[in-house]
Amino acid sequence: MLSRRTMMLISQVYIVVLAYAFVAFPRYVWLLFLIYLGLMMGLSAYSARGGVKTGVTRADIERARQLLREENALQLAMEDEELLALYSKQMKISMISFAVLFLYIPLFYAVRYYYKSLVEFLKSIGAPSDTVAGFIIWLSLFELMTVISFLIQRRGGVGDKPIAPMVPKGFVVTDKGILLKGSLGRIIGFPLPEGTRVEVNEAKGYVEIIEPKGTRIRLYTMKAKRLYEIIQRYGLRKKKEES
Repeated sequence: MLSRRTMMLISQVYIVVLAYAFVAFPRYVWLLFLIYLGLMMGLSAYSARGGVKTGVTRADIERARQLLREENALQLAMEDEELLALYSKQMKISMISFAVLFLYIPLFYAVRYYYKSLVEFLKSIGAPSDTVAGFIIWLSLFELMTVISFLIQRRGGVGDKPIAPMVPKGFVVTDKGILLKGSLGRIIGFPLPEGTRVEVNEAKGYVEIIEPKGTRIRLYTMKAKRLYEIIQRYGLRKKKEES
């Protein structure tokens, strides 16, 4: 998962390049603008998905000895009112963020409409050329969009980490790792990376894996204690051997 600082750095570099591209290729500003929105949404999705490489492949895990299987993890998760409240809050913020995209379009259209007037104004106060004035205009617009998104996240209480953990609809545990079923479509290899934390809540029936960069994966099962013991034995094996 990318941290907020990393995402901000990537977006700032991209914004500078995009602002210059708008000046250099004025005929394609709408296409470039749509590409910009698509890349920002894709970057956010990639960040949320997270994942830490452990050197273990899906094939390694599939061939290993199966220790536990849970097919009804999502159904069990839906009985956790605390989790549902977290998802409700995260969904609300996601909907607001999506709605803001429609605010960006009229802002972009307004800048396009008054572009020549803005260029002349900037030149009158010191901009040395049309190119520099245009660059300042587009850069200012994209920075404004970035600030709006940041303020929405701050107001919603979103930090570097997602509000709710990722919950697969099912999973299979072997002595080489965990296969997550459903849309997550990823694996968790054993041993877990240094800095990973594992917590168990037997009352609510889940084990939560918190990866070093903050990604949380919550595994719901009626055998939460058994799952926790498996992860402690195989997932944290190296740490135990070293101690």
